[in-house]
Amino acid sequence: MKITIVSSSTRLNRISHRIALALKIEIEKTTHDVHIIDLKDLAIPTFEERYGHVSDPEGKLEKTFSLLDSSDGLIFLTPEYNGAISSGLKNFIDVFAKKPFEGKPIGVATGSTGALGGIRAAYQLQQTILSIFGYPIPQMLTVGHMDKVIDENGKVMEDTFQVRLEFFLKSYLTFAEKLIKPSPQKE
Repeated sequence: MKITIVSSSTRLNRISHRIALALKIEIEKTTHDVHIIDLKDLAIPTFEERYGHVSDPEGKLEKTFSLLDSSDGLIFLTPEYNGAISSGLKNFIDVFAKKPFEGKPIGVATGSTGALGGIRAAYQLQQTILSIFGYPIPQMLTVGHMDKVIDENGKVMEDTFQVRLEFFLKSYLTFAEKLIKPSPQKE
Protein backbone atom coordinates (compact mmCIF):
# COMPACT_ATOMS: atom_id res chain seq x y z
CA MET A 1 0.00 0.00 0.00
CA LYS A 2 0.97 3.60 -0.53
CA ILE A 3 0.42 5.62 2.66
CA THR A 4 0.68 9.41 2.77
CA ILE A 5 1.05 11.32 6.02
CA VAL A 6 -0.18 14.92 5.99
CA SER A 7 1.83 16.90 8.55
CA SER A 8 -0.11 20.07 9.19
CA SER A 9 1.82 22.32 11.54
CA THR A 10 3.25 25.38 9.84
CA ARG A 11 4.50 27.07 13.02
CA LEU A 12 8.07 28.14 13.65
CA ASN A 13 9.81 25.67 15.98
CA ARG A 14 6.96 23.20 15.55
CA ILE A 15 7.00 20.02 17.57
CA SER A 16 4.17 17.93 16.08
CA HIS A 17 6.12 17.23 12.88
CA ARG A 18 8.14 14.83 15.04
CA ILE A 19 5.07 12.59 15.09
CA ALA A 20 5.02 12.48 11.27
CA LEU A 21 8.68 11.49 11.27
CA ALA A 22 8.11 8.78 13.89
CA LEU A 23 5.16 7.40 11.89
CA LYS A 24 7.26 7.39 8.71
CA ILE A 25 10.10 5.53 10.45
CA GLU A 26 7.69 2.85 11.68
CA ILE A 27 5.92 2.46 8.32
CA GLU A 28 9.29 2.12 6.59
CA LYS A 29 9.83 -1.03 8.69
CA THR A 30 6.93 -2.64 6.79
CA THR A 31 6.47 -3.44 3.11
CA HIS A 32 4.38 -0.32 2.58
CA ASP A 33 5.42 2.80 0.69
CA VAL A 34 5.24 6.01 2.76
CA HIS A 35 5.31 9.71 1.89
CA ILE A 36 4.93 12.90 3.90
CA ILE A 37 3.13 15.99 2.65
CA ASP A 38 4.52 18.76 4.84
CA LEU A 39 2.17 21.74 4.78
CA LYS A 40 4.99 23.99 5.96
CA ASP A 41 6.92 23.21 2.76
CA LEU A 42 3.84 23.12 0.55
CA ALA A 43 2.69 26.61 1.64
CA ILE A 44 -0.61 26.48 -0.21
CA PRO A 45 -2.52 29.75 -0.42
CA THR A 46 -5.48 30.50 1.81
CA PHE A 47 -8.61 28.89 0.46
CA GLU A 48 -10.30 30.82 -2.31
CA GLU A 49 -11.57 27.91 -4.33
CA ARG A 50 -11.02 24.15 -4.66
CA TYR A 51 -8.15 22.62 -6.61
CA GLY A 52 -8.92 22.70 -10.31
CA HIS A 53 -10.61 26.09 -10.00
CA VAL A 54 -7.54 28.11 -8.98
CA SER A 55 -4.32 29.09 -10.69
CA ASP A 56 -1.42 26.69 -10.06
CA PRO A 57 1.50 28.20 -12.00
CA GLU A 58 4.18 26.17 -10.17
CA GLY A 59 2.20 22.93 -10.39
CA LYS A 60 2.55 22.24 -6.66
CA LEU A 61 -1.18 21.71 -6.19
CA GLU A 62 -1.30 19.34 -9.16
CA LYS A 63 1.67 17.34 -7.82
CA THR A 64 0.08 17.18 -4.35
CA PHE A 65 -3.29 16.16 -5.78
CA SER A 66 -1.60 13.36 -7.76
CA LEU A 67 0.14 12.06 -4.64
CA LEU A 68 -3.11 12.15 -2.64
CA ASP A 69 -5.12 10.56 -5.43
CA SER A 70 -2.61 7.73 -5.91
CA SER A 71 -2.37 7.00 -2.17
CA ASP A 72 -4.22 3.98 -0.85
CA GLY A 73 -4.51 5.48 2.61
CA LEU A 74 -3.74 8.67 4.50
CA ILE A 75 -2.85 9.72 8.01
CA PHE A 76 -3.77 13.26 8.99
CA LEU A 77 -1.53 14.67 11.70
CA THR A 78 -2.42 17.87 13.49
CA PRO A 79 -1.41 19.66 16.63
CA GLU A 80 -4.29 20.88 18.75
CA TYR A 81 -4.70 24.63 18.57
CA ASN A 82 -7.35 26.12 20.86
CA GLY A 83 -9.22 22.82 21.02
CA ALA A 84 -9.30 22.32 17.25
CA ILE A 85 -7.34 21.08 14.25
CA SER A 86 -4.75 23.37 12.72
CA SER A 87 -6.02 26.00 10.31
CA GLY A 88 -3.44 24.72 7.83
CA LEU A 89 -5.03 21.25 7.77
CA LYS A 90 -8.54 22.66 7.43
CA ASN A 91 -7.34 24.85 4.54
CA PHE A 92 -5.63 21.82 2.92
CA ILE A 93 -8.78 19.69 3.20
CA ASP A 94 -10.93 22.48 1.77
CA VAL A 95 -8.59 23.05 -1.17
CA PHE A 96 -8.46 19.36 -2.17
CA ALA A 97 -11.87 18.09 -1.02
CA LYS A 98 -13.32 15.65 -1.76
CA LYS A 99 -12.09 13.47 -4.58
CA PRO A 100 -8.61 12.42 -3.35
CA PHE A 101 -10.02 11.48 0.09
CA GLU A 102 -13.18 9.64 -0.95
CA GLY A 103 -13.39 6.01 0.08
CA LYS A 104 -9.93 5.96 1.63
CA PRO A 105 -8.90 4.84 5.11
CA ILE A 106 -7.70 7.90 6.99
CA GLY A 107 -5.88 7.69 10.29
CA VAL A 108 -5.97 10.46 12.87
CA ALA A 109 -2.86 11.50 14.80
CA THR A 110 -2.80 14.52 17.08
CA GLY A 111 -0.34 15.98 19.51
CA SER A 112 0.12 18.55 22.21
CA THR A 113 2.68 19.44 24.81
CA GLY A 114 -0.03 18.87 27.44
CA ALA A 115 -1.19 15.57 28.86
CA LEU A 116 -4.28 15.01 26.68
CA GLY A 117 -2.46 14.83 23.34
CA GLY A 118 -4.95 16.80 21.28
CA ILE A 119 -8.00 14.62 21.89
CA ARG A 120 -10.47 17.43 21.06
CA ALA A 121 -8.78 17.97 17.70
CA ALA A 122 -8.79 14.20 17.09
CA TYR A 123 -12.56 13.94 17.54
CA GLN A 124 -13.11 17.00 15.36
CA LEU A 125 -10.88 15.54 12.66
CA GLN A 126 -12.79 12.25 12.61
CA GLN A 127 -15.99 14.20 11.89
CA THR A 128 -14.27 16.16 9.12
CA ILE A 129 -13.02 12.91 7.52
CA LEU A 130 -16.60 11.62 7.35
CA SER A 131 -17.62 14.89 5.65
CA ILE A 132 -15.08 14.35 2.86
CA PHE A 133 -16.30 10.76 2.39
CA GLY A 134 -13.20 9.15 3.87
CA TYR A 135 -13.22 6.33 6.41
CA PRO A 136 -11.72 7.37 9.75
CA ILE A 137 -10.20 4.52 11.71
CA PRO A 138 -11.74 4.41 15.20
CA GLN A 139 -8.30 3.97 16.82
CA MET A 140 -6.59 7.38 17.06
CA LEU A 141 -3.02 8.27 18.00
CA THR A 142 -3.03 11.09 20.54
CA VAL A 143 0.43 12.14 21.69
CA GLY A 144 0.62 13.98 24.98
CA HIS A 145 3.87 15.64 26.00
CA MET A 146 5.03 15.20 22.40
CA ASP A 147 8.09 17.31 23.12
CA LYS A 148 9.27 14.69 25.63
CA VAL A 149 8.40 11.39 23.90
CA ILE A 150 9.79 12.02 20.38
CA ASP A 151 12.99 13.82 19.46
CA GLU A 152 13.35 16.28 16.56
CA ASN A 153 14.41 13.46 14.19
CA GLY A 154 11.35 11.32 14.91
CA LYS A 155 13.12 8.91 17.27
CA VAL A 156 10.84 7.69 20.02
CA MET A 157 12.40 8.33 23.43
CA GLU A 158 9.86 6.55 25.64
CA ASP A 159 9.09 2.82 25.56
CA THR A 160 5.43 3.18 26.53
CA PHE A 161 4.85 5.57 23.65
CA GLN A 162 6.63 3.19 21.25
CA VAL A 163 4.11 0.50 22.20
CA ARG A 164 1.21 2.91 21.56
CA LEU A 165 2.68 3.99 18.21
CA GLU A 166 3.09 0.38 17.08
CA PHE A 167 -0.45 -0.48 18.22
CA PHE A 168 -1.90 2.48 16.30
CA LEU A 169 -0.04 1.58 13.11
CA LYS A 170 -0.96 -2.08 13.36
CA SER A 171 -4.62 -1.08 13.81
CA TYR A 172 -4.44 1.41 10.94
CA LEU A 173 -2.72 -0.94 8.50
CA THR A 174 -5.10 -3.81 9.32
CA PHE A 175 -8.09 -1.49 8.82
CA ALA A 176 -6.65 -0.13 5.56
CA GLU A 177 -5.81 -3.57 4.17
CA LYS A 178 -9.32 -4.86 4.88
CA LEU A 179 -10.87 -1.80 3.30
CA ILE A 180 -8.63 -1.80 0.23
CA LYS A 181 -8.37 -5.53 -0.56
CA PRO A 182 -11.46 -7.07 -2.05
CA SER A 183 -12.83 -9.91 -0.01
CA PRO A 184 -12.50 -13.38 -1.56
CA GLN A 185 -15.43 -14.47 -3.72
CA LYS A 186 -17.46 -17.44 -2.52
CA GLU A 187 -17.71 -20.22 -5.07
